[in-house]
Amino acid sequence: MASRNWLQHRPAIGLVIGQQQVALSVVATTPRGRREVVRDLREYEGDALPAAVHDLLRPWLPPAHSRHPGPWVQVALPESRVFQSAMAITPSNRLSSPQNFFLEAVQSTNLRAEDRILDLIKLDVGKNPLACLCACPRALVAALAEMFGQMGARLAILEPSPAGLMRAAAAVAPAPRGRQLTMRFLLGKRRAIGIAAVGVQPLFWHGFDLAPGDETASVLAAHSTLWMLGRHSKIAAPVDRVYLHGRPDLELAIDPEKFRKRTGSRLLRLPGPDHDIASAAMGVALNNPLTEADGHNLAREFKPPVPIGDIFPWAEVLLQGAMVAGVSLILHAAAADVDTRYRTARAEAAAFTWLKDQDQSKLDAEKKLLETRLKTLEAFRQSRLDWSTQLRIIAEDTPDTTIITSLVGDNETDLGSKGGLGKGKKQFIVNFATPLGADGSMPGEIDRFISELRAEPAILGHFPTIEVSGLRTGSLNNDKGAVAQYSVVCLPGAEATGKGRPR
Repeated sequence: MASRNWLQHRPAIGLVIGQQQVALSVVATTPRGRREVVRDLREYEGDALPAAVHDLLRPWLPPAHSRHPGPWVQVALPESRVFQSAMAITPSNRLSSPQNFFLEAVQSTNLRAEDRILDLIKLDVGKNPLACLCACPRALVAALAEMFGQMGARLAILEPSPAGLMRAAAAVAPAPRGRQLTMRFLLGKRRAIGIAAVGVQPLFWHGFDLAPGDETASVLAAHSTLWMLGRHSKIAAPVDRVYLHGRPDLELAIDPEKFRKRTGSRLLRLPGPDHDIASAAMGVALNNPLTEADGHNLAREFKPPVPIGDIFPWAEVLLQGAMVAGVSLILHAAAADVDTRYRTARAEAAAFTWLKDQDQSKLDAEKKLLETRLKTLEAFRQSRLDWSTQLRIIAEDTPDTTIITSLVGDNETDLGSKGGLGKGKKQFIVNFATPLGADGSMPGEIDRFISELRAEPAILGHFPTIEVSGLRTGSLNNDKGAVAQYSVVCLPGAEATGKGRPR
C-alpha cells in the first residue's frame, strides 16, 4: 500500500466495515482527475476490528503527539447492519419527526427510536414527495467514533454500503439528469444487489443470491421486487433506466428491446463495478461530505468541527492566481503597447495644425474617397502588363548571334459586355534573325532558345502559349550572310493559333 505523493491532492479515505472484512480505498485528485490511488483489504475475527483498521490507516495517520489533526475517514456499514426505507409523505405525516417516520416504517412497538441514530432526507420523485429514512444503533456509531478518535482519525461520514456502491456505479455510468427513477443491479460471484435510486441517492435496495445457471431469473425477480417496493412507497414515476453492472463474463438472456417493451425502461449492460466490499469502499471515498450535504450521514452528531483549512481550495487558488497573474501581465503589455502607439499617433497628428479645424465627418468622407481611389488604382495596376520585365527576360535568353528585328506588344483595356464586345486584344510578337550554319543548315540555337522561353514563369504567368511562326531563310540589310527569320508569338492560353512549332 503506497502513501500519498506530491501528485496526489486532497486524498479521501473510504472504509467499509463488514462482518469479517475491512476494505480501504483512497481517492485523490491527480493530473488525470479524481482517481483511486490505494486499495487494500484486511480480514479480522471477533474483537480484532480495531487492529485491522489501524493497520489499514497507519500510512495516513499523523505521528504520535502531533499537533496536526488526523485524516477524515468516511465509513460505510453493510446493508444488514443499517435500516433504510422510503415512505410517501402525506398530509397526515408531512410534519412528523424522524422518530415517527421510523416507527411508521418498522411497524413494531418493541423498538425504541431513542436507541438509534436517524437521518431523514425529503425529496421528490416525479410529483411524489418521499421521506427517505436511514437508521443505525446509536451504540454502534458511538463505538466507531471512539475507535477512530483513539487512532487519531476523524469520522466524517457513516452511511450504508449500498450508497457507496451506487456512487461507484454512477462514476462509470452517470445517472440521467433530473429527478428520474433508475435501478442498478450490481452482480458479484455469489451475491448481487438491486438498488432503486433518484440520481445517486438510494431509496431502497434488495440483496439476492445468484443461483448458478439461473442468474437471469434471479435478476428479473429482483427487478419485480424493487418495483413492488416502489409501489408500496406510492412511487408512480416510471423507471427510466435499468443498469446491470459487473460480471462481464456472465451472459444474461435478457433482450434489451423486449425488456423495454415489457417494463418501459432502457436496459444498459456495463462491465463494472462488481458487488464486492472493495467497490463499495471506492464509492464511499468518492463522497465529499465536508463540502456537500447531500446523502445520509449517521455520524453527524459525532463529527468534529471542520477547520477552514480542510475545505479551502489552496491548490485551486494558487493555480487560478497564477493564471490571473499571467493574463494580467499579457494585458498590461498589450495596454502599454497601445498607449505607446496612441502617444506616437498624437505626436504625429500635432504636426498637422490644419487637422484641428477639420470636422470628423469630413475626414471620414475624405478617407473613404481616398480608399476608393486606391482600390481603382490597384485594379488598374493589376490589369496592366509589365513589358519591361518581359523584354528583359527575352533579351537574357536570346543567343548572342541572334538579332531582334522587331517587336509588337498589345494589351488593350477590357471592354464592357453591354455592347456585346468581348475582352481586349492581348499578345506579344517578337521577330528574330539567327545566322544559318556554314553548310546552310538550320541553327540549333533556335530550339534551345524557344525551350528556355517556355520555362520562364514570368512570361508563362501572362502568356502560357508560346508559338513559333513564319520560319524562313533570307538576308538582312547591309549583311551578306544568310539568316533564319522567324516570329515568336506569345498568347494567352485561350488564344492559341495552332501553328506548328520548330523541330
